Amino acid sequence: MTVRWGEPPWRVDFAPPPAAPPARCDVAVVGGGFTGLSAAHHLARRGARVALLEAATLGAGASGRTGGIVLEGTAAGPLEAVEHCLDALAGVVEETGIECDLRLPGCWELEHRQQPGAQRPFWRDGETWLCVADTVPGGTIDPGALVAGLGCAAADAGATLHGHAAVRALEPGPPVRLRTVDGTILADHVVVALNAYTTMLLDLPVRFDAALTLGVCTTPLEPSAIAALGLDEGVPFYTVDLPYLWGRTLRDGRLVLGAGLVVAGDEPVTGAALDGVEGRESLARLERRLPGFHPALAGVTLRERWGGPIAFPPARTPILSRLPGARRVIVSGGCSGHGIALGVRVGQLVADSIVDGHPLPAWGALPGALPE
Repeated sequence: MTVRWGEPPWRVDFAPPPAAPPARCDVAVVGGGFTGLSAAHHLARRGARVALLEAATLGAGASGRTGGIVLEGTAAGPLEAVEHCLDALAGVVEETGIECDLRLPGCWELEHRQQPGAQRPFWRDGETWLCVADTVPGGTIDPGALVAGLGCAAADAGATLHGHAAVRALEPGPPVRLRTVDGTILADHVVVALNAYTTMLLDLPVRFDAALTLGVCTTPLEPSAIAALGLDEGVPFYTVDLPYLWGRTLRDGRLVLGAGLVVAGDEPVTGAALDGVEGRESLARLERRLPGFHPALAGVTLRERWGGPIAFPPARTPILSRLPGARRVIVSGGCSGHGIALGVRVGQLVADSIVDGHPLPAWGALPGALPE
């Protein structure tokens, strides 16, 4: 699967050794991002025979191409069992010893204002001021390092990880049959954690709106410039109104900013391209805004430009459900930009459901799914 999405500023420095997937397993996990890797880790450490199947390389989709801003809960607000995703993420990172530069100083919500007023002025954005309206729970992470760390943790727990093992079809069973590029795998349970790719494998009874979200990364700025920008405390930010903007710094002084979408429409998100007309125009709009944000950004050089897939389900409520007509298949996706901490937490919930029979939260159920 070849995509034209550029390269993000972080890398996934872990790849499982090439190995054919097993013919039989307890749980097959489809997708090697945050959710799939977390599910594989938590299932394997509780004794399940787990095979994770990734069509490309670990983190090749949204997880390795996110901006690395960690947010609490879901885009739809607080929901049962996922109210404390940041705690879950921090716990897994500490327990497994993952070095991913997790920092949780909070996250600024910015609003555009004609005049700063009593609100703290932040940057200019055209004719308006960007002002800090609120600080919400959140922070930043190195997403590539988190993907690699979760992959190592899953493998250490006994899961087998298989890159370039695309699943072409799924037959409910039992057992569930997975048709891959190399043959058939039988599994007692299947976890589909494909986010924006979900509808490329499954025919869901809800619409997923998929797109590329765009980001750029500068060369390192001087500490004085970072301080002048108001970012010396390492707090990330995003706007709660339009025109949209999000941003964060890296440890070495690089500044990451993002805005704009390349919409996939009714086509698979793999067909959206950073170097297509819409992608070039969206990036150009972001780059034209950049020098006007603050004098410290005048003449700044961009080193990376990239896009990452994102999926928006109805009302921004993520999917976490048994597949209608196939209770042994659990589907997760549609995180709408909240997928880092949420994905790790969902992996725990999936393991609890498969191993202990705990019901999945009602909010994530697909239409037609039987009650838990």
